[in-house]
Amino acid sequence: MHSIAATVPIDLDPPDAASTRRQGMALRGSIVFLLLSTTVLQRFGLNLGSYSANVTLLAMYAVLGIALASGRLSFALDRVFIYVLCIAVAAGSMLANLNLAQIDRSSFSSLILLAAMFFPFVFVLKPDPQGRNDADWVMRAFLNVALICALAGIAQFFAQFVFRPLWLFDFTEYIPYVMRGPGGYNTVIPVGSLFKSNGFFFREPSLFSFVMALALLAECVLYRRIVRIASFGLALLVTYSGTGILALFLGLLFPLGLRTLLRLGAVALIGGLAVLLLGDVLNLSFTLGRIGEFGSERSSAYIRYIAPFRVIADTMMSDAWTFWLGHGPGTIYRLGPMSAYEFHDPTWAKLLFEYGVLGFVAFVAVFLVMLNRPRVPIQVRAALFFSWLIMGGHLLMPENNYLALVLVGFMPLAGLALARREERVDDGRESGTSRGTFPS
Repeated sequence: MHSIAATVPIDLDPPDAASTRRQGMALRGSIVFLLLSTTVLQRFGLNLGSYSANVTLLAMYAVLGIALASGRLSFALDRVFIYVLCIAVAAGSMLANLNLAQIDRSSFSSLILLAAMFFPFVFVLKPDPQGRNDADWVMRAFLNVALICALAGIAQFFAQFVFRPLWLFDFTEYIPYVMRGPGGYNTVIPVGSLFKSNGFFFREPSLFSFVMALALLAECVLYRRIVRIASFGLALLVTYSGTGILALFLGLLFPLGLRTLLRLGAVALIGGLAVLLLGDVLNLSFTLGRIGEFGSERSSAYIRYIAPFRVIADTMMSDAWTFWLGHGPGTIYRLGPMSAYEFHDPTWAKLLFEYGVLGFVAFVAVFLVMLNRPRVPIQVRAALFFSWLIMGGHLLMPENNYLALVLVGFMPLAGLALARREERVDDGRESGTSRGTFPS
């Protein structure tokens, strides 16, 4: 006779363990949504008419709320101190210009957005109570999302040879108005008779190319799955964007040494072979030809990387206080230089212009301290830092800020290192629960 108990499922976990498991699933689900918001959902948001809330900003605060409810949210005290310093300098900049400038153009709403944007930087997750490696999990989740984007971008590029509907490169008009994110992006860019791939989901090819470069770096250093490496590489090529190539180059510069030179040589060799084999098919001469744009004042490269130096040189010493505190929040596009020549507002220039040397040092410090996690490959951290600092107006852009935060600074300090399984070795001397090291 069979026992009845054998056919009845029994929950062997105590209620607290079941609750912890549900909270962990909710937290990981919110982090996946955050990763999707930085990539697949870039064109979405909450449009309130005069202001459009970015979906990534909303997703980040949802992660904080769920982490708090599950008891896993903690302060990073070093970042708390620097964050307070950042906001104090920004507020001081606004007060100085409000009381001393002949015409005050600073924006209180820009100051509030700045404070809200960087507030999540003061938090870090506590180690998973079930002993799971959150850092390795989130990197793998990012690479899974990046693979979806890569395949979508490759399919988008080659689909245009067959058919080219309006939505293939820009489906913004099909999103309900109330659900649209901030606009003003150069989404559809021609390359001869073709268009650059923007990964279908991304607002610009340059944003897509950066994510592909970051994924390529992480995959090459950590997991080395050949199909994924090839997918990320091909997707990067069809963006025809220098942003991803520059991010890849800067990432590969680290760590400095002989192996770095060998890596760069290998990448140059692979890149040369790609140009020889695919140059005519994909018109890769267009990408190579963009190197000459730095000398043309109307080119994208000049506007992004050269013109901001002219802006800073012309304005840093315009008043006694502007060198140290800048012209106030939200002013870089409100003063004279904009009428003199066209320029972009990379993070470094916006910081110096609006918050002066003190603000520049404070905000760069909080970003560097957030990235100070030796367990994450230095190549990935370098690409994230230099992209944030020099490759675009990312100071108030949630996608870059929170992608760096969730991949590096938000993850627990303790736990397994990120590395390929075959390279993991016992590292118990460093931590009782830590195992594994990075490849150099």
